[in-house]
Amino acid sequence: MNRPCSLLNVDSKMEIAESTTEEAVASPRTTPVEKKAKQDAWDRCVCDYINPVVDKVRRRPLFQKVIIANTTLIVIGAVMGLYLEKRYFDQGAVGFVGLFVFSGLALSILVNYVLVRLAFRPLDDVAEAMKAIRAGHRGIRVPEVTDDPQMEELSKSLNAMLNSLDSQRKRAAASVIQAQEEERKRIARELHDETSQSLTSLIIGIRMVQEVIPDTMPDLRERLKAINEQAHETLNEVHNMAIRLRPSVLDDLGLSAALRSYVKEFIANTGIAVNLQLIAVNERLSAELETVLYRVVQEALTNVARHASARKCQVTLRRKESSILGIIEDDGRGFSPQRVMMSEDQGRGLGLHGMKERIELVGGSLEFESRPEEGTTIMLEVPLLIKEGIL
Repeated sequence: MNRPCSLLNVDSKMEIAESTTEEAVASPRTTPVEKKAKQDAWDRCVCDYINPVVDKVRRRPLFQKVIIANTTLIVIGAVMGLYLEKRYFDQGAVGFVGLFVFSGLALSILVNYVLVRLAFRPLDDVAEAMKAIRAGHRGIRVPEVTDDPQMEELSKSLNAMLNSLDSQRKRAAASVIQAQEEERKRIARELHDETSQSLTSLIIGIRMVQEVIPDTMPDLRERLKAINEQAHETLNEVHNMAIRLRPSVLDDLGLSAALRSYVKEFIANTGIAVNLQLIAVNERLSAELETVLYRVVQEALTNVARHASARKCQVTLRRKESSILGIIEDDGRGFSPQRVMMSEDQGRGLGLHGMKERIELVGGSLEFESRPEEGTTIMLEVPLLIKEGIL
């Protein structure tokens, strides 16, 4: 009886082996590489379908995004509500259903908050850009938005308006500064040629009168002496005024000689120690650039004398291959540049704005670094200029 059983087992094993072989032939085993390729193909298919939908939703206006999000939440909530009602509400699991309702409300509030916050974030960027422009950073522009067509149009229009205003402002400022320099030249020339000559003639006349006054009239001689001294002081003041308006040495000898002369006069008048370093700036620059640098240094030192209460000041100009670098620093009481330049007080900060305006008109940049009681540092860089324009 044992033998038939063994034959039966052998036959069964052969049938199992044959069926296994047939299945192996019919459905060969998938390798890991093939599985990964199938998964990648599926992911690409899903991405190709989902990405356009997501992009379309992102390009929708804010109110449409809110409607789409809330509609989706309502549909999901309705479906889940029906399911939970059949599954739990009939069994008395009211607490679970209430938890679901509360979670749905919380999710709806969260989604709306995120959507609105993201939608209004460009407005925060606009506010920051306007604040920076008001503080003197006129090259700042609003980041362009691509997620919302309305915000995108707003950012493009605002940047176009800022570019137009900046261009008009530069042209107007250039005309004003040019007219100002021409008027300075005219007044300085009249002071030198007419007023100074008249005062010189007056002094000569006083001396001639002094020579004919007899010694028996000492009071008259003293009065004429006082008038003569006052005339000399007036002549010196007119001379200094003409130099401040438009130093002839700037036109005749260039920036280096003009700055050395001005710093020497500044030290004599204020008592503030100024260390002037001009590195590779001996060669003549364009007339426009020399005027800009001279006026900026002049305004900076004037501010030091008026407001800084400084004991010493360092002025450095260095010529590089294609630009001029400048640093003006003092050990005074310092200030808040942003607060001064954004001040509503009429007239306050005009000097700082004027310095920045002049530098930007020749394609340069100027920055202020200062804190109360920590001194002030002014850093500037301007490209070298030729008659045709900026190098």
